Amino acid sequence: MVKREDVYTAAFAEKKAALEKKKAVYDLMLKTAYDQTPRLCEIDSTLASLGAKIAITAMAGDTAGLELLQKTMTCLSNEKSKLLKQAQIEPLKYDCVICGDTGRTRNGKICECIKALAKKIATEKLSSEMPLDECKFENFNLNLYTDENDARKKMTAILKLCREYAIGFSPKSSPNLLFIGDTGLGKTHLTLSIVSSVLEKGYDVIYGSAFNLLKTVEKEHFGSGGDSYESMLNCDLLVIDDLGTEFTSPFTQTTLYGLINTRILSKKPTIINTNLSMSEIAKRYTDRIASRLIGCYTARKFVGKDIRQIKAMQSH
Repeated sequence: MVKREDVYTAAFAEKKAALEKKKAVYDLMLKTAYDQTPRLCEIDSTLASLGAKIAITAMAGDTAGLELLQKTMTCLSNEKSKLLKQAQIEPLKYDCVICGDTGRTRNGKICECIKALAKKIATEKLSSEMPLDECKFENFNLNLYTDENDARKKMTAILKLCREYAIGFSPKSSPNLLFIGDTGLGKTHLTLSIVSSVLEKGYDVIYGSAFNLLKTVEKEHFGSGGDSYESMLNCDLLVIDDLGTEFTSPFTQTTLYGLINTRILSKKPTIINTNLSMSEIAKRYTDRIASRLIGCYTARKFVGKDIRQIKAMQSH
């Protein structure tokens, strides 16, 4: 599970490490220049003493003396710049001129460079857990669905729904989706296609199997501690894959209801994939869970033959 807090912590840490490395290289070059050009040290020493004199002169109201000191400082500063340029030392350049590579703007807000880096890290983390690069709308092959029982027509409509969902995604107004169907019909492929698109827009996504997500919450609740449950409640998009594979217990039922109901009330979108039918959902889960899945989610049934088996046969 990729958590927003972890991703941003990693982004700030990476930004800080890059800045420290850049400063270390710059400081080494600067030290070399000073070692080779003693005049630089002399200038710095003189500038420091002039700074104190300027303050005293200004307080005394000596306008002529102040002007002379300022001119001297300007000459020395120009000389220093010339010597540093001759040593090929340029002022330290930041990757982001807005935040100076600190990650935060002057008003303390998270800089866009951090948001972009966080998005990159999140995509990499998710890609390491699942085939994001392989699951795109562009490579969803409708030709693998036959015309039997209008499977291709129905899956074409579902593909269109998913594309439009991804294009118009909003963490405050997108509907909840419930994808139902047997294994190997493309539920995960299309869900990950949506996830890829949502991540590219800069939103944070939590994706995981029902088994792993609920196991994580249970482990933190009864032992290790953590805020995974809060992260699932508050992320822009929560995706629960393979609903029905988790161990059923009063705790998992309560947790699942909490996730589903709270996100419905806060109008935060959730996508759920399951191999269970509507009747099986009603039997397996509490009435409160079933009623919300059936009444508050846009449900679509995936149809056809197992496309994984079809792909495997075509590759031989």
